[in-house]
Amino acid sequence: MQIFLAFFKTLKMRSVSLIIYFGIFLVLALMMSGNGKSQTEAAYKDTKVDIAVLDRDHSTLSKGLYDYLSSTQNMVEIKDDKETISDELFFRNVEYVLIIKEGFANGIKTGNYEAVVENVKVPQSIAGRLLDNKISQYLSELSTYVVAGFSDEEAVQNTLKASQITAEVNMVKAAGSNVEKSNAYYFYLFIPYVLIGMLMSGMGGILITFRKKDLNWRIKCSSITELKKNSILLLACGVLSLICWSLFILLSLVLYHGDILTGRGALFIINSLVFLLVAMSLIYMVSFLVKNLNALNMAANVISLGLSFLGGIFVPLEYMSKSVVRFSKVLPTYWYVMNNSAIDTFTNTAKEYHLILRNLGIELSFAIIFFIAAIYLSKSRTLAQNG
Repeated sequence: MQIFLAFFKTLKMRSVSLIIYFGIFLVLALMMSGNGKSQTEAAYKDTKVDIAVLDRDHSTLSKGLYDYLSSTQNMVEIKDDKETISDELFFRNVEYVLIIKEGFANGIKTGNYEAVVENVKVPQSIAGRLLDNKISQYLSELSTYVVAGFSDEEAVQNTLKASQITAEVNMVKAAGSNVEKSNAYYFYLFIPYVLIGMLMSGMGGILITFRKKDLNWRIKCSSITELKKNSILLLACGVLSLICWSLFILLSLVLYHGDILTGRGALFIINSLVFLLVAMSLIYMVSFLVKNLNALNMAANVISLGLSFLGGIFVPLEYMSKSVVRFSKVLPTYWYVMNNSAIDTFTNTAKEYHLILRNLGIELSFAIIFFIAAIYLSKSRTLAQNG
């Protein structure tokens, strides 16, 4: 009992890291459940920039550039003076001001088109950088036509025609990806990352403290056997893990009770509970492999991030190459994510039950393997200490 109580007294020193991980999870879950549905489809969309063009060359070629921009962007008329340009940009009436310098036509005809225009744009404007590329491409094509011997009018017309050539873009989706995911899916998707990081930092740190040489020998001087000590530590680890897991479940009930208070919600909870066993046994095993808290913190970052990226938590599995997905199958997070997806589209058929139970069984197998490895490492360490 003293070991059990000492475990939770030691937990106070690790409470800050637990709170940080819980906060990270809360932010991730809320962000992804709110934005995750539409993020992929809205990843790219061409936009029009509010642009002012100040033509100081007044040539056929410069008017061609003006016409091109007026047909593809939102044109805004402003005075050609420095103070007005600064004011319009400051008040965001325009995002981009293009100045066509005198000598623009001569520069195009000699192939020196890179310095014939200058621009002033809103700092860090992504749309402005995209427009830089479009203007550069237009000038390159215009110069090519002029140098090739076309008249100014023909060069402008041909460049405009070339700029209007478009290609049809189809968004390719993996099978089933067009089905909208539920909020509960995104919430439970990130639980493995936070559980591993949280418990590795909290529970793992306490276990390392108990394995320090002085404290370990002090316990050995008492009547408590090694088996009893490890059993009490495992019990304390189980209680701590259940408390952390319960916080997430309560949070999901508060935020998404409509999704959780259903049969599908119960499966989400069961899936996360089985993964809790995986995380607990993994951390118990790792606690025998590292010797101090610094190494533990490094291991926590590497393991939690590695399992999350390769297991499909941070990067959807359908965007990974086949070789990476094949490797991911040796990770417990892969089977958790597969089960999470299966549960989200669950329609209560026997085939789906079989799939979910199979995935739960594989997750449980990982927990058993990690636990057996931990027992082996524990015995090896005991034998080494006893000489």
